[in-house]
Amino acid sequence: MKTSSLIIVLVFISQIVAHAQSGWVREKGKLFAQGSISYFSSDQYYNTSGVLQTSTAGTNFNTTTFKLYGEYGLSDNITLLANIPLIQSNSLSTTNSVVGVGNIRLGAKYQLLKTLPISLAVEAEIPTGNGEQFAEASADNALGFRDRINLPTSDGEFNVWTTLAASKSSSSGKFYGTAYGSLNIRTEGLSHQTKFGLEAGTFLFDKLWLIGKLSAQKSLSDELEIVPFLFGEGTEFTSYGLTAMYSLSEKISITAEYSDYAGFIINQQNIYDGPAFSVGIAIEL
Repeated sequence: MKTSSLIIVLVFISQIVAHAQSGWVREKGKLFAQGSISYFSSDQYYNTSGVLQTSTAGTNFNTTTFKLYGEYGLSDNITLLANIPLIQSNSLSTTNSVVGVGNIRLGAKYQLLKTLPISLAVEAEIPTGNGEQFAEASADNALGFRDRINLPTSDGEFNVWTTLAASKSSSSGKFYGTAYGSLNIRTEGLSHQTKFGLEAGTFLFDKLWLIGKLSAQKSLSDELEIVPFLFGEGTEFTSYGLTAMYSLSEKISITAEYSDYAGFIINQQNIYDGPAFSVGIAIEL
């Protein structure tokens, strides 16, 4: 592979792992930005005991999110991070939608080693609301009133995510792998969480990246607060997915992602089960 082609491939690697935890950081003064829209809908819910409950009335929980993500190289070792769910809509199939800004994550990533890229990232997850946004039922109940259910776009509590990640690419630049572990310290009496994952990608046709992802999340407490399920209290899962990233030019790419849940590492708890889909566009300057 020519040197110029290898450089381009390595740039695409840094774009792909921008949303995932990785050992790489951005060069000083370099900016990566992505806008994406994702959709999820399901009527199958695992409660906090891990028991699958399916709505007999076929009531689906639906969520759609338009998200902005950015990375900026503050120095050759430090990258600033921003993850902003700018517009999030939550609803049940029997209610109207509530719309708001999701929890914003801001932080920085420091590269500990460059020979084998290892980084440490710290991100603050900032609530944009108090955890109360009520959706109204689309029809009256038996008493002639319309029920209201809390479907907040923000859980109203402050988190701090700390992530250690290591990455490695092949000498050709056509393959890479990443492993990471994260700790989420939560406030308002909610359970702390740990998350770990693996990711591997391959470059095809000098235009297309295909990336496989696997992650799992575990709650660190068995004593759970009684809060709406969207607060993520006691939420546990194994997630897998496939991402495709196609280069339109050296600076612009389009992305598509599919992800789903499974129970072969950690069983699902307090989470709706089903696939999610996402499409987006990425720019590097």
